[in-house]
Parts: sequence; structure tokens; C-alpha cells
Amino acid sequence: MSQAGQAEVQARLATVSGFGGLVNAMRGMAAARAQQARTLIAGVNTYADTVAQAMAQVLSLLPPDQAPDARAGLPGSAAARAQGLCLVFGAEQGFNGGFSEQVLAAVPRPAQGAPGLRCLVLGSQTRRLAATRGLSVDAGAPLVAHAESALAAGERIHALLLEALHRQPSNAVDMVYAELGAGQHFHLVCRRLLPLDWQAMPDAVRATPVVHESPERLLQGLAGEYVAARLAQAVLHSHASENLSRLQAMAAAQDNIGHMKETLQADERRLRQEAITAEVVELAAGLRSLRAQA
Repeated sequence: MSQAGQAEVQARLATVSGFGGLVNAMRGMAAARAQQARTLIAGVNTYADTVAQAMAQVLSLLPPDQAPDARAGLPGSAAARAQGLCLVFGAEQGFNGGFSEQVLAAVPRPAQGAPGLRCLVLGSQTRRLAATRGLSVDAGAPLVAHAESALAAGERIHALLLEALHRQPSNAVDMVYAELGAGQHFHLVCRRLLPLDWQAMPDAVRATPVVHESPERLLQGLAGEYVAARLAQAVLHSHASENLSRLQAMAAAQDNIGHMKETLQADERRLRQEAITAEVVELAAGLRSLRAQA
């Protein structure tokens, strides 16, 4: 019985040790992906700032009475109670330490009597959970497994957004995503994407730019680039935050595995000592029997 128990403990110890190696590999991968995304965020931020500066230049060419108004809303959304649209940036993969649940919990709920909120849920794992939260999922799309794909993902999401607005106009488009903070931290934010806040654009440049298209057409093209850049920012922040959450979950799992290994090793030593003690007792009994026969 002791030998069977000892073999069972050894088998469990081998399984836990193997699982620990897997968790350690996943932890290293998550750390590398989070760091890579953090590095690329700086480049996307520079791109978005450059496009914003260009938009400020074009705005300076328009007469004051033709400047865009952020309060005008989106095309086709004249109804005051038009349904809002929300881009939800969640998790693409599992084992993320509850990251999807945190993102879904941050999606704003409409006030009583207000139109329901349509959601574009981004991230395969989060999309599977969205239905259980009672969200009105208009469409969805996968996110990225590697940070280098963020710009391409931003363009796909941009096209998906335009399709959704074509099917049913909205008075505003918001984004819910996890934003990186200092160190190994992130927090959930809800940011307005459309209509663009023209008042928040940089101040006009000192020199009047030379353009070869009408300011209106040029501004429209730049606005599309700016939206794509902001979508890429959200993708990168979400990707990095997902991997930070996974990193924290794997660190906790590694601690638990360490405790399990200590417990199993202690059980293995105890069973080994019990087996040795049983052998000694058996030998002692055999010696007494031999002496008695002599």
C-alpha cells in the first residue's frame, strides 16, 4: 500500500513539474509580447500626432464658418436618440487572468429609457463571453497574437466600423479598452472615437501649408488616417494589457505550482520514511523469530 501511494505521489509530482515548465514558458512569452507592444505604442503615438498636426494645418485653411463642429455627430445620425455604437477591445486568447470579464464589465450601460448600445466585440475569447453579459453584439472580429499586426488590425477594424455605420447609423462611437499605465499596470478606459473632437486638435502651424487638393477633401482623408491610428493605438494597448494580465495570472499559477510541489515532495519523503520504517520493523520481527527458533 505504501509503495502504491509513493508511486502515485511521484506521478503527480512529475505532472505538476511538467505543468510548471509550461506555465513558465507561457509567462516568458506573455512578458515578451507585452514589452514588444509597449515599444510599438510609441511609434503609433508619433504617427497619430503627425496626422493630427496635418489636420490642424488643413483646418487653418478653412474659413471659420466652414470649420467642422464636434457637436454635429455622424452622418445619418440626426435623430437625437440614435443608437450608440461601442468598440470593445477584449482578449484574443484564453488563460488571461479574467481580462475578458474586466473589459466586458467596463462597457457602459445605457440609461433607463435610452436606446440600447450596439457593440462590436473585438477579440475571439471576449466575443464568446459577450453573449452571457447580455450585450447587443452587432459584429465582431479577431484581434492580434503579435504586436506587429496592430496596424493591419486597425485597418480591418476601421472597415468593420464603416460597415456597421452603413448598416445602421449611430450618433457616436466609443471605444472600451485596457490602457497601459506605469510599470506592470493597466486600467480600463472608455474613449470617444467619433465624432472627432476638432477642438482638441493641435494649434495651427505658423506657416500656411501648400496643398494640391481642396481642404475639405484633404481633411476627410486625414480624418480616416487619424481614426485608423487611434484604432491601432487601442489594439496595441489592449494586446499589451492582455499579456500583462496573462503574465500576472501565470505568476500566480507558478506560485501555486511551487506550493503543490513542496506539498507533494513532503508527502513523498513521508511515504519513503514510512516504507523504510516498515522494512526495519519487518526485519526486526524476523530477527526475533530466528532467535526464538534458535
